[in-house]
Amino acid sequence: MGACLSVVYITKNAGQHFGRSLASVAHIADELLVVDSGSQDNTLMVARSAGARIIERSWPGFAAQRQFAVAAAENPWVLMMDADEILTETAAKTIRNTFLIGEPAGVAGYLLERRSFFHGKEICYGDWSHDRVLRLFDRRCGAYGENLVHEAWETHGTVKPIPGCALHHYSYANYGELLNKMRLYATLNAQQVHQRGKVLRGYMPMTHALAAFWRGYFWRLGFLDGVEGAAIAWTTALGAFMKYAIALELRDCDRQ
Repeated sequence: MGACLSVVYITKNAGQHFGRSLASVAHIADELLVVDSGSQDNTLMVARSAGARIIERSWPGFAAQRQFAVAAAENPWVLMMDADEILTETAAKTIRNTFLIGEPAGVAGYLLERRSFFHGKEICYGDWSHDRVLRLFDRRCGAYGENLVHEAWETHGTVKPIPGCALHHYSYANYGELLNKMRLYATLNAQQVHQRGKVLRGYMPMTHALAAFWRGYFWRLGFLDGVEGAAIAWTTALGAFMKYAIALELRDCDRQ
């Protein structure tokens, strides 16, 4: 008898790709679970149409919401999905075949290769390339870290990769959404730096911004992605600048 798999989402106004995302995982899921924090669009209707179990819960932060969703799942093995991610058919087949024969022996999780798309174009270079995320895991062997942003599953067991591209990621519809998310992440990252008591210097916003742009646009060849690659590199650099600028601001407020 095969092992059972829960596919889990945390949502709020999930957007245009949510239906496709659910459809890409429905045939491998023994349970579809959506933990929603106050959607005002059609997110809940789309989830119900897919047969998902829905829990409505106020927003406590990324890591806390993901940890709650994992704990609420019915099965020990969890595939954590974002509403703007599509599981590829090849990865779905690999996962289905893996779990048909029972629980994976000696493995606590699987890394999924993720490719991002922007303006309908695959981003092949820069900071968005070579992205691998630990999303398929045995919940008995780990937990989400306490980061305010870029939270990740942390496991004490063996991790293996799923071969090939597993996820197509459609994160931003336009430059406005890219800037809005940068603003949110910069604020959360700054709060995290402040909470950890990191030593800060006045030059850090500029040096981190320049380093981020150099890494993404030149070292990782982001310029080969054209205008989109430039936008990603500049936005990442601005996010790095604002992260440390806001952290300095928070430190100075504490001193007053």
